[in-house]
Order: sequence, then structure tokens, then C-alpha cells
Amino acid sequence: MVLTEKIKELRERMGASIAECKKALEKSSGDLEKAIVILEKALGGMAAKKSSRELHAGVIDSYLHGGKIGVLVEVYSETDFVARNPEFKMLVHDIAIHIAASAPLYLDTTSVPEEVMAAERVRFEEEVVALGKSPELAKTIVEGKLKTHFEALCLMTQVFVKNPDKMVGDVVNEAVGKFGENIKVGRFVRFEL
Repeated sequence: MVLTEKIKELRERMGASIAECKKALEKSSGDLEKAIVILEKALGGMAAKKSSRELHAGVIDSYLHGGKIGVLVEVYSETDFVARNPEFKMLVHDIAIHIAASAPLYLDTTSVPEEVMAAERVRFEEEVVALGKSPELAKTIVEGKLKTHFEALCLMTQVFVKNPDKMVGDVVNEAVGKFGENIKVGRFVRFEL
């Protein structure tokens, strides 16, 4: 495959600029799959740089599944230009679908109420004490159980339903790189009959 064809395919699959695609292909010695991995890391890394920028626009989307599950989600962007972009709207809709399918309770671990975190810690400590582990090992086990438990309940750390190789947070971070501005998931609500 000629370099220009690879750049074109990479742009279509990743939504990155021509220069970013060319750079990724050069780093991967022309290997398309390796270039995709390189681009995913690069686009995700841009999120940290842009996270402090203010959000003045965004989209609220809804998703209904079979008349039994309904979701509302808000996702913020810096500009109305991005908020009106069809790909951004598709991202928001995909997040709404994910919420319908995975039923997260919290946005991220920082939004878990202290009393909920404390109650789960006590529950896991009781489980570990019953196993008779040493205090050092018990602490490590409890922390691991808490992390795993709340990652499954928090939207940003759940495995994305449309791509099981990524978490929702990874998808949002890649969108930050793709659109070139800060993007954040705001509130969401899920109703189920």
C-alpha cells in the first residue's frame, strides 16, 4: 500500500490530521496497525494538556432502548463549532448507548460518596479478615477490591460497549485529541422500568 493510501486510511479510521498520521506511520515503519496504536496514545495524551481549558458549549443527548430503558447525558466542549460536529454528536450518542447498556452509578471515582466508599471498605475488610491474611497483605487486597469494584460502577472507567479494548475515559480522551479541545462528560441519568 502506498504511503498516501495509508495516510488516507489512517485519517478515516482515527480522525487525526494528515501530519499526525504521517508521523505515526513513520514511527511505525509503515505498519498500519502499529500506527493506530501510536495515534491512540498521542490523541489520548492531548487530553491532559487540554483538561484545564474552559467548556462553554456541548450537547445533551437521549437514548431510548425498547421503551424500557431511557438515558439523558450531557457532554461539554469548548466551542459550539465542535458541539455541532456530527462526529461529536455521535460520540455523545455512543456514550448514551453505553450508559443504557452498562448502568454506571457514578461518573468517576471522585464522585463516589464518602459514605458509600467507607461502607464498601468495611465490607471488604471483613471479607479479608475472615481469610486470615496478614495486615499488610489485607490492606493491599482491600485496596485492589475497592478499585475493581468502583471501576465497574463508574462511567469513565467502564469498558466501552462499542470497543471492549478501551474504557469510556479512553474514548473521551481520544476525542479530545481528535477535536483539539477539552471535552468532558457532565451529568447523566438512566431510567429503567
